[in-house]
Amino acid sequence: MTTVARLLHTPVKSLRMGDVDQLVLHDRGVVDDRIFFLVDDANQSLNQARRLPLCQATAAFDGEILSIVLPDGSLVVGETPTGERFTAGFDMKSTIEATLVPGPWREALSDWAGEPVRLARAADGRGGWSGFAASLIGTPSIDALGLGPIDPRRFRMMIQTIGGAPFEEDTWIGRDLQVGGSVLRVVEECIRCAVTTVDPDTGERDVDSLRAMITAKGEPNLGIYCDIVDPGVIRIGDPVAPL
Repeated sequence: MTTVARLLHTPVKSLRMGDVDQLVLHDRGVVDDRIFFLVDDANQSLNQARRLPLCQATAAFDGEILSIVLPDGSLVVGETPTGERFTAGFDMKSTIEATLVPGPWREALSDWAGEPVRLARAADGRGGWSGFAASLIGTPSIDALGLGPIDPRRFRMMIQTIGGAPFEEDTWIGRDLQVGGSVLRVVEECIRCAVTTVDPDTGERDVDSLRAMITAKGEPNLGIYCDIVDPGVIRIGDPVAPL
């Protein structure tokens, strides 16, 4: 039997993923997940592939107040009012409608990053995710890479499962998947990049995960991307089954 083993979440895209007991899904994504992201002065998003130490910062959001703890321990806290609307360059050469978030973010984040950084929020209630609202990886698939005891957060999945066979989730592509109180539609495999080679705590490259994927699977992908069919709540221990 396959069940949910771990749930991960961050309110600011590309910052460190944190463990949570449950995820609440609506039709446009996971509530309060990746609703914010960082952009430069050219309105281009900053992500881990471009700036790997982003994974060392953490964020928390209570619906009004956002808190970001930078790698040096400094804390940036503020409200998140809606500012100027703009079109941001995003991952996978896509764009997203967004609004700038005025407040203390620019000065603090730019000082830390060593380059101009602004905080933005996805517009129109959309999550700030790239191509799909949810992602899932089975623990047996991670173990089958033969990388030893690594922190799975490097794969930045929302849902980690336990049970089943290695790469079993690949066989669910094109099917609906019952995960706790939600139904997901499995769309495609997760194509991976150099972020997976980086320790999520230190920001330093420590394993050749891409080569391990190619050896195990013939191509550098791991896990699955999903759309949300029926919103609901997913909790640790919930069963996972294709419909």
